[in-house]
Formats: sequence, C-alpha cells, structure tokens
Amino acid sequence: MLCPECGVPGESDPQLSRWLCRKCGNAFFLRRCSACVRVSYVDGLQGFHMPWPCTWCGQFNTGFSQNRDPAAASATELAAELASHGLPHRPAEDSDADAVRSAKAPRSSAKAGPTGVRPREPLWPSVAEVAPGSAEAGPGGMSARMPTWPGVAEAAPGRSEAAPRPRRWSVRRVVLLMTLAGACAAAAFALVAARSPMAAGMATRPGVGAERAVHVAVGPVGGIDFQGVAGQLTIVGTPSGQVALTGQVHGATSAPAVETRFDREANVLRVSIQCAAGSPCTENLRLAVPAGTRTVVSQPSGQIVAADLSAPLSITAENVDISASGLRSTDFAAVITSGHLSAAFAAPPRRVVIRLASAQATIHLPGQVPYRVTQRVMSGYIDVAIPQARSAARAVTARIDSGELELLPS
Repeated sequence: MLCPECGVPGESDPQLSRWLCRKCGNAFFLRRCSACVRVSYVDGLQGFHMPWPCTWCGQFNTGFSQNRDPAAASATELAAELASHGLPHRPAEDSDADAVRSAKAPRSSAKAGPTGVRPREPLWPSVAEVAPGSAEAGPGGMSARMPTWPGVAEAAPGRSEAAPRPRRWSVRRVVLLMTLAGACAAAAFALVAARSPMAAGMATRPGVGAERAVHVAVGPVGGIDFQGVAGQLTIVGTPSGQVALTGQVHGATSAPAVETRFDREANVLRVSIQCAAGSPCTENLRLAVPAGTRTVVSQPSGQIVAADLSAPLSITAENVDISASGLRSTDFAAVITSGHLSAAFAAPPRRVVIRLASAQATIHLPGQVPYRVTQRVMSGYIDVAIPQARSAARAVTARIDSGELELLPS
C-alpha cells in the first residue's frame, strides 16, 4: 500500500479496514464511497458520524463510524484499487486555486465542510496551545490542557463556519526544513546539570540546526509526568530501574527545549518539551518506564504507542491515534478529543476512566472477572460486551460527549 501523504509504501494486514503509515505517522480508515464505489482513504482523525470526502471523486459521504460501518473496506480491496488506478491525484486547477487561497488566508480561517465538518487539519500543528472555543479548538471546544487524573473537565461548545465546495483530494504536507541541518556547522555537545542527585546522567544534547537529540535517564522514581508536542511517542515497560527518555525533537527554525525537573515531594520526574518562539516543533521519542512507575502523558497531536506497562497510566490527548497493548496497569485513564484509542489489557485493571469528545475507543478487558460499568452518553453510544456486576470491585467509568466506545472481552 502507498501512503497518500508521503508516497512511501507500507505493509498492512489484508483484512484490516484501517492503515497507519510507519514513515510519516499518518493514519487512515478505509471506506467505500457511495458515489464512485471506490475504496477511499479517510482521515484517521475523522469525527463520529461526520461527512467525509472521497479521495477519488470528491463527493462527501455521511454516517462515518469507526466500528460496524457498512462502508468499511479492507486493505486488500484498496490495494486492488491502487493497482488499477494508482494514487488519487488532485486536478491542477484545484491545486493552483488552493495555493492562492492558502497564500491569502491564515491557518485559522479554515472553512467547514457540509454540516459544519472542517476539512482535514495537519497532524503537525503550527501552534502549541489551542484556546477553548476558538476555530482551532477541538470538538466541543475542549482545550489542549486537560486534567490528567482522572481527567474530567467541562467542555465549552465550539463553532463552525460555512462550507466550501468539495475538494477532490486534500493532502497534508509536513515541512520541518530538515535540510537546514546540512548547512549548519557542527554544534558542540552540552550536558545539562540535573537539579537532583537522583537524576545523575540527565542531559539533553543540542543537535545540528533545528534538531536536538534527547537522552534523559533517572534512577528509581515514583512517577513521570510528560508534557509533549506533536509527533510520535512510544512508551514501553522496562526491567531496568531507570526511567529513560531517548530520541529526537525537531524545530522548523530553532531546536525545541527539553525541560526536566524532579519533584522531591511527589517523587515525580516532570519532563516538558517546549517549542522555540516562532518555530513549530515535533517529537519522535521513546519512553522506557520501570514496573511500578506511574505515567502521566499529555500530547497535543500525533501518535502514542504503549506496550507492557504495569503501573497506573493516564493519557490526555487531542488529534491523536493511540494504541496500547499488554497492559497490566491497575488504573488507566484516557481523555481523548478528536482521535482514536485502542487498548488491550493482559490483566484485569482495578479502575478504567474514559472520556471521549468526537473520538472512538475500543477497550479489551480480561473477561474472567466482572466489572461495574458507569456510563454517561451525550451523543454516541457504548457497546458493553464484558461481564458486569453492580457489586464488582473493578470499575469502568465512561463519559461520551460525542463518539463511540466498545468494551470487549479479551
């Protein structure tokens, strides 16, 4: 399969109706258009029951659903379409017109599609913070910063604008200006002295140009609080007693700052990625967490992959694709605004808290024990297929402002 964003081929399970590009990190649903009957790419951040434009004919389709969507198509079917027709191409006149409109209009002036649907937004935003209720706010007006545990906050209504004519093909282009790296002189490595004796070896190394290599290693701590930027974050369990954060952060013109602080009173390591002024930034990081170290993550957009964690985990994110597997966490909380969550537990959790706004989630829980399920649905539905009991010691709390949640036995 070819990615419509970066054009790089990738592999997929032939029967899946969803695909993730390992190169650029963009995710897509596969749906058959009701107008031209071809298999179309649908934005991985597509809203619940919101119209989506066909990448072949440009017509809008209605009634999108992550689960049980009658229009769902498989990767095999899409591969057949690509073999016959190649990648969809936007007509030249549309591209030229879009270029003129883009040059004249600021990013925040994006118009809405039919019934208030906004066209596809870049995965890598040019701003780090979003004001609730603004044109850049997530569905329901929820802001980028939300409480992390258990993460329940009231949402203000958002707003939408007039609809443009349907576009035949909308493609995100991620421009990080990495070519600046070759034009810059080699930078000297610098070590950042830690503020705590426990944080021996904690350091960030300035890279060349707009890239910064990250290496943070800290002795045993009770928890880590990570505040990220757009991009990819991988969280894995480790038998080591140290928390380790490695990878790179990138800035369009200036390298982002990696701030670390050890909170002695709470026994928590706090890590924050900060974009330089006027320089949008992204991350590609790996966080290794020892058993028993609780983890709190805040991510404005991108992708989060978690595996084999055994301590409490809390995620607050917008415009994000989250995949978690092999979880043995006793407590799990997720607050997702415009995105998708898939989590599978290897051991029954004590408490699960889920809140969705224009998002979809599937949670696989061990079915050998019952759960006490509490739900509040404003718009959408919850499918509960796990065993239930009012007196169960294990609890699942779900609030759906708009979206879909499936609770399935593993």
